[in-house]
Amino acid sequence: MTRTVNRTVNRTTPSADTNRARILMLDSLRSSEIALAGGKAVNLGEMMRAGLPVPPGFVVSTEAYRAVIAEQNLDAAIQEILSTTAADDAAQLERAATRIQALFQSVTIPAELTAAITDAYRSLGENVSVAVRSSATAEDLPGLSFAGQYDTFLNVTGTAELLDRIVRCWASLWNPRALSYRIKQGIRNDDLAHGVVVQKLVASDTSGILFTANPLNGRRDQLLLNASWGLGEAIVSGEVNPDQWVIDKESGRVVETSIARKEQMTTRTSDGIAHSPVPVELQEKPSLSAEEITELHALARTAEQHFGEPQDIEWAIEAGTVYLVQSRPITSLYPVPGTEPGKPGVRIYINVNSYSQAMQEPFTPMGEDLIRLAVRRVRKELGPKKIPENSLWYFKSAGGRFFMDITPFLRREKFWNKFRKPDSADKDPITTRALLQYLEANRDEVLSHKERVSFLKVVNPRLVGFLLKAMREALRGKRDATAARTRAIAAGDAALADIRRAYESAHTPEEKITFIREQIGAVFMAGAGTLFGVAPSAEYIATVRKLMERHLGDSRDLDLVEKAVPHSVTTNMGMELMQLAEHYDTANRRPGVDDPEIQDFLNRYGHKKSIELDPGTPTWAEEPGYVLDLVTSYMENGRYRQAREDFARNSRAAEEAIDRICRRFRDAGKPRAAKKAHKLLRDFREMFGVREQSKFVITQGLQMVRNSLHDIGSDLQRSGRLEHSDDVFFLRLDDLASGDLASDRDLQQLAAENREAHVRNRRLKAPRLLTSTGQAIHSARIESDREDVLCGVPVSPGTHEGRVRILHAPEEGASLQSGEILVTTGTNPAWTPLFLKIGALIMECGGPISHGSVVAREYGVPAVSGVAGATELLRDGQLVRLNGETGTIELLRN
Repeated sequence: MTRTVNRTVNRTTPSADTNRARILMLDSLRSSEIALAGGKAVNLGEMMRAGLPVPPGFVVSTEAYRAVIAEQNLDAAIQEILSTTAADDAAQLERAATRIQALFQSVTIPAELTAAITDAYRSLGENVSVAVRSSATAEDLPGLSFAGQYDTFLNVTGTAELLDRIVRCWASLWNPRALSYRIKQGIRNDDLAHGVVVQKLVASDTSGILFTANPLNGRRDQLLLNASWGLGEAIVSGEVNPDQWVIDKESGRVVETSIARKEQMTTRTSDGIAHSPVPVELQEKPSLSAEEITELHALARTAEQHFGEPQDIEWAIEAGTVYLVQSRPITSLYPVPGTEPGKPGVRIYINVNSYSQAMQEPFTPMGEDLIRLAVRRVRKELGPKKIPENSLWYFKSAGGRFFMDITPFLRREKFWNKFRKPDSADKDPITTRALLQYLEANRDEVLSHKERVSFLKVVNPRLVGFLLKAMREALRGKRDATAARTRAIAAGDAALADIRRAYESAHTPEEKITFIREQIGAVFMAGAGTLFGVAPSAEYIATVRKLMERHLGDSRDLDLVEKAVPHSVTTNMGMELMQLAEHYDTANRRPGVDDPEIQDFLNRYGHKKSIELDPGTPTWAEEPGYVLDLVTSYMENGRYRQAREDFARNSRAAEEAIDRICRRFRDAGKPRAAKKAHKLLRDFREMFGVREQSKFVITQGLQMVRNSLHDIGSDLQRSGRLEHSDDVFFLRLDDLASGDLASDRDLQQLAAENREAHVRNRRLKAPRLLTSTGQAIHSARIESDREDVLCGVPVSPGTHEGRVRILHAPEEGASLQSGEILVTTGTNPAWTPLFLKIGALIMECGGPISHGSVVAREYGVPAVSGVAGATELLRDGQLVRLNGETGTIELLRN
């Protein structure tokens, strides 16, 4: 039972005459009592239970906080202030926080609670110095870290000073940084409570922070230890550069040491704490001995084992005794996929989402489940009759993203050469560069293990037949580009017709689930079927470039051939949006969702959306605001007037460029090269635009899957099993299996838990590469001699000087002004309409023929890809000069 000091109050019905005063001793707290004591306090209690050296103390409970603000009518006043505060207005938040904190200046702690606090304080010793810290109920929750958000007071002495600091801790629940952090993390402000931890102060000679996983690189097999002289406040507040050690978790061996020059330290004074100079003889002396490092390593492992996850620990040493004064989960680590038993060495996972799709967002639980199911169905369709249970062991997911274990291929250095070649046209070049840098740095470990990669195991008649069909279509495409384009579109339409028949024949929830299971693989196969005949065109530009450089010495005019490529469904979609803008502007009226013109557009393109491959995210048909905003913005900037002229002019320029290139070959005495270049470039323009048809087909199929799930969700909502129909996308298909549809299983609770996990996944920045040790590699090292220049990969020629506009989703495009430079992680076809407004493009991900690169060239928009951290390094309104031929972005003075 939780121990109280001089107060015993029923937890469920506290006595009114005791003012609900609750003072709880730390050594009696358990993790289940977070609502009563707050996150920090229960963690300290758990550490004590694990036998870790924690200074004694108590917590003023959340019930005490609630009683005080209720008695003094603060809650209503706080909610009134918040009700008139805009969550996205920093100035209003600052004013609201100031007003709320001012309310606490008049707070007096009731006599009974004062007596209880006094009793607990005296139990720690006579007039002892204590540390007073917040312990909020929203603190140290899964995926969140409120480190530094609330106020801490050190070296507090005497009852009067203690009572004042407790009130000030309560008030810090509403300081500007805590208020804005909660809003950013989606935490409500209407049911918060604040506990306050009072703990005997460790008069530390040395103090610091110990991470039981290395937060700098994510490695779970390393500890990161920081230390400096005096109290820990100097490190926490950033006033000092601490000493740092990286320690191997298993052996305790120090693998890296950095001894800093420590010029400041926090010390106790008669009226609190102060920063003071470190004595000269200690400034460059290590603040920890080898024995102390060994002891901290052992304590860190005990703490992590007790909590079951990596911890961020604050510690202090007084007179040779080590104390742990705080522990919280490390919330910044990216989750690590499970390692397949029997696979040797450190595993290397490549982020499939960002490498091939430039997709940073996590899949919804249902989306992730269906993608995995689709891969299994395709594997079954093309694989041998007998497929091992773990045949997809290499296909992993973590944090809502998909990763591929590519380690077996990397065990042979010969395979590295595939990555040393020029950047793969449709893949992320920064991932390739980062992988090569990792392989070179870890050469011995990667090559020391042997793994066989046998392609013969997957060869079977069905796969051979599939590949032969693809090869026949490719050869036919090389002979007749127009016929190949026609067949590609027809193949997609035929496959969709088959899927639609199955969709329309499914009526009951059980039938709809069966439809999804059986057709999800067919949806992706339908998209693949559109590519066979036109796929060779992806290499035609590169082939002609080699011919020109060999025979003519340069590739002049070749970039013009890629502009205004016809037969592209996404380009056609953009032009239709321009026509809508012209129509509404001429009629002098605003577009409305119920307008026949808008509905007609949505009938053709309403299956599109920003996160295209996730069936769990809404389509334009469901949320047409993006389409309406685009049409309105085109009307306002008048861009539609120029759009069709630009497209026609670029089309003519492309045809003229082909003629000039062929003429140059003939003039150089290379008629055969001229003939070859003419066919390749004409075929390129005839076929290459159809590449977008694949995604167009897939997204239409996924819309049928989504509609089926929506129907099931609506049934569950009507029966009271789900609160909202779209909660179904935060379940998995097995959760909806026929045996469970009528059961008493709490689907709503499961959906709520999965939704929270999805929100946490959205906050995670997914790495490009991940290892089984947890090492997260977000970018490659790209060197630049100038601090005012960012470097990337040139993907669309031209230069442009303009203001930056950072967007994370195409739906944010209403803020984009004509001629601005769009900065984003990567694009897909849903972004295409915005290309009509931008002056240039900067992407963090994507190769030369990824979506954004191709569309940029088609529209004549200069673009640079692979600019690591661009959305964080640049800011809205910043003036830059982009060069799409050198891959540089020059930061200019405003």
